[in-house]
Amino acid sequence: MKKTETEWTGEIMLGVGWALLDAQVGDNRPHRHVAHQVSLALAGTVSVIGTATMDLAEGAAVLVPAGFEHSLQPSGAALRSLYVDPTFRGVRDLDRLTGLMTLTAVESNSLAAIRSSQDAQLWIETFLRKGAVTRIDHRLGPILDNLDPGTSPAELARILGISTTRLREISVRDFGVPTTKLLQWLQVQKAIEAFDLSHNLAEAAAAGGFSDQAHFTRRLVEWFGVTPSRGLARLKITTFR
Repeated sequence: MKKTETEWTGEIMLGVGWALLDAQVGDNRPHRHVAHQVSLALAGTVSVIGTATMDLAEGAAVLVPAGFEHSLQPSGAALRSLYVDPTFRGVRDLDRLTGLMTLTAVESNSLAAIRSSQDAQLWIETFLRKGAVTRIDHRLGPILDNLDPGTSPAELARILGISTTRLREISVRDFGVPTTKLLQWLQVQKAIEAFDLSHNLAEAAAAGGFSDQAHFTRRLVEWFGVTPSRGLARLKITTFR
């Protein structure tokens, strides 16, 4: 018998370098992304499954570091996830983490208390201040936030006035991925924002600079483990830029 697929339901706030998701878990495949992810079990137990697996009791939270392959179970569980990548305030703190890290009760409770985009950003800033601040290349932040979707690594290198090899070195150092992957990560975010406006997959793919909707779908699965129909269709998306 074919397994029934479950949609994600809830809402997500999207800002520059951060996102806050409050949702019921739907189907998701193993995936990894450029952002660090902090997940809080809102009701019942939530499992973060990867090379290391952690079961979160209600009210507990875990940091899933960038680049850590994982999936979330079970379907239907209530979850809050906060995502932050180095374009948020231009810093790359926490980049040395390689495994799951449990948050303190104080951190988990303050995460549960977030009620607005301002609360979310303040929580991230407070959490990032736990370690030393390491800034990304000063040229990247403003350019990446306003970059045309579909820009190639060669075009970005030309804008910055550096070689593609040097750009790749900077991208790996500051974001943990080569330039091509970094640009795909930004494209996916643009496409998600566009999907909220049109709920049209083809238009969202074009807005993200993807060649077609199949290309967008592949990248969404790669970075978030979901297809647009299962992962986005029933989410309320609010953008803060």
